[in-house]
Amino acid sequence: MTVGELAARGIHLWAEDGRLRYRAPAGVLTPEIRAYLHAHKAELIALLSEPRTYPPSHCQRRFWTLQRLNPADSFYNVPCAFQLSGDLDVELLRASCNAIVRRHESLRTTLEERDGELTQVVAAGGQASLRVAETSPEMLAAVLREEMERPFDLAREAGFRALLVRTGERRHVLMLCLHNTLYDQRSMLVLLRELSAHYAALRKGRTPDLPAPAQYSEYVRWQQAQAENGMDERLHYWKEWFARGQPPAWDWTPRRPPDRQPGFRAHVSWLRSTAELTGELQELSQRNGVTLYLTLLAAYTIALRRFNGCADMVIGTTYSNRHHWKFASLIGAAIDVPALRVDTTDDPTLETLLARLRALVAAALTYQDVPLERLRSQLPFAGQQGPLFRVVFTFFEPSSEPLQLSGVEVTYLEEVLNDLSRPEVYLCLWENSHPRGRTVIGHWLHRQAIFDGPTAEEMNRTLAALLQLMIVYPKGTVTELLSRV
Repeated sequence: MTVGELAARGIHLWAEDGRLRYRAPAGVLTPEIRAYLHAHKAELIALLSEPRTYPPSHCQRRFWTLQRLNPADSFYNVPCAFQLSGDLDVELLRASCNAIVRRHESLRTTLEERDGELTQVVAAGGQASLRVAETSPEMLAAVLREEMERPFDLAREAGFRALLVRTGERRHVLMLCLHNTLYDQRSMLVLLRELSAHYAALRKGRTPDLPAPAQYSEYVRWQQAQAENGMDERLHYWKEWFARGQPPAWDWTPRRPPDRQPGFRAHVSWLRSTAELTGELQELSQRNGVTLYLTLLAAYTIALRRFNGCADMVIGTTYSNRHHWKFASLIGAAIDVPALRVDTTDDPTLETLLARLRALVAAALTYQDVPLERLRSQLPFAGQQGPLFRVVFTFFEPSSEPLQLSGVEVTYLEEVLNDLSRPEVYLCLWENSHPRGRTVIGHWLHRQAIFDGPTAEEMNRTLAALLQLMIVYPKGTVTELLSRV
């Protein structure tokens, strides 16, 4: 019996601190299998202590391919920073990070080309890349920026590192940075939850009572099995998608003269709504049978139309594809990036646009998850110039799981973000807790090579105005709403 045969039965094995660990579905570990594991424990531990290889996920392949186009640029580095005030135990923090790396294979995985194929290589062990530094409060921003913009060498290091900066007596800033081949929002939440649990337990001389996590190799196997189901329907969807022809080209108005060496630095504009407006947007969504995400996407679509003059455009969005309950504990990228072709040439009412977006997103999530190589072999990609979309919209689910470190006051630094952007326009929104209720908050990234600062702020003001107008004129058409901005 091999490790592969055991894995095919749903039995996951790993070595931890010199001990053989395993997890299996109920009823799978028969007495014969238990006896085999006990009899071959030493050789299994030796085997599991060697680096292992797996195929990559669709998401890893996508972001790895895009990163290779600009290997020195760090637009796929995702930072998450916290102000720490109090008696922080740095060695306990380091031990907590190391424990998480031992638990999660994805945090010790490199991506390497072997015989022309991208491959995940999982190290048997390792430690977290936690660097400790010291600086003045005045120099903190520069230190954080330097760290978040340091490119990952994905062939030689995992896509996770941490920086702890001491800025004064009992004051630190912790920044966790993940590459998009590893990052999605839920992965970060799992990381923060486990960091909190390990730090609290280690302070008491114990280990946390955490269930064995799902591993990324299990997710890849699940994704491969899912991809084969309904592949004909998926390919038919894409054939129809491309049969409509390319969307009309657009030019931004106003637009900066093109730079000789266009970069990825972006203007950052913040959008902050009130709890009252957020509640009204929730009610509007419910009346139309859609989520808040779709209502915000509708406002984004209308705002873009004002500045690109195009009523038929493709918008990229992000979606976490981890439907199965067993992946709730997964650290690893499980992101789909559907391309939504939104047609408003018939000047739909807001109600019609919302219904249209609901159908578009449902179809995209059902059919768009196809490996790129399958599309290349069957669809006319040669006729497609450039990416499918130039603009992106993301809406994060609300979260109530902030980082907690015993004896330390922790404050999330939401404005520490990577302002390098591959899309021309990227709007990222989420919901924050507020004493008066949840509020929608977020930021725009506008590529400086394309937009000047005033245009970026004007687009932000346009979106804020549209959110108000959608409440006042819920049956207005796209043109009517824009005329009132």
